[in-house]
Amino acid sequence: MLDIYICEDNESWLKTLTEYVTSYCAINEIDADVVLSTNNPGKVLEHWNAANPTLFLLDIDLKAELNGIELAGKIREHGNSGQKAFIVFITTHSEMTLLTFQYKVEALDFIIKDDPDSIKRKVGECIDTAIGRIYSHKNLNILKVPVDDKIIMVDMDEIVFIETTHVRHKLRLHTETRVLEFNGELKQAEEKLDDRFIRCHKSYIINKNKIKELNKKQNTVTMTNGTTCHISRPGMKLLK
Repeated sequence: MLDIYICEDNESWLKTLTEYVTSYCAINEIDADVVLSTNNPGKVLEHWNAANPTLFLLDIDLKAELNGIELAGKIREHGNSGQKAFIVFITTHSEMTLLTFQYKVEALDFIIKDDPDSIKRKVGECIDTAIGRIYSHKNLNILKVPVDDKIIMVDMDEIVFIETTHVRHKLRLHTETRVLEFNGELKQAEEKLDDRFIRCHKSYIINKNKIKELNKKQNTVTMTNGTTCHISRPGMKLLK
């Protein structure tokens, strides 16, 4: 999933950009959400989870303690964020392009506020580029999950476990940060996963790398997200 942060001091532009992004992701069934839309650069740094792939749409002249380029610099200060943080500047100040190179913020794009249709198109292209780069090197480690009218691409590294639900043919996938419910059979899901996953019980498939604690007396395993899953006797043997 791609988190999107928008920081723009002009309320009208802030609303417009938020609508652009929300509409584009919905129409194109893209697994991305606007996590924060604000005029306060400080809030961006407070709310940002650097572990998540993130696209930042930043105005340069924010009329705040930090301008957009300085905010981008703070983002780049986080270790290893370059691979997961994509920065796009949206501004009226075309002459400030060179400053982005001086600050070494490695901008994905620089969009000038001129023609609304052009801005809308370029924002969409930036979202597509960010999504493409996130998954381009992980094609073999992606589970495609059909949720409502979307196909959600879930990195297998993020999956903690998958379980059945009380609804027939309905599964529930857990990561550290979200839960997805989708139609399917546990056997079909198992066939699509790699060897780090085991069917430990008729109702559970767990990621061995996400096990926090194994309780052999109670035949349970506690996962890294705090959830306890049951383990059958055959499933216990798979953990040895």
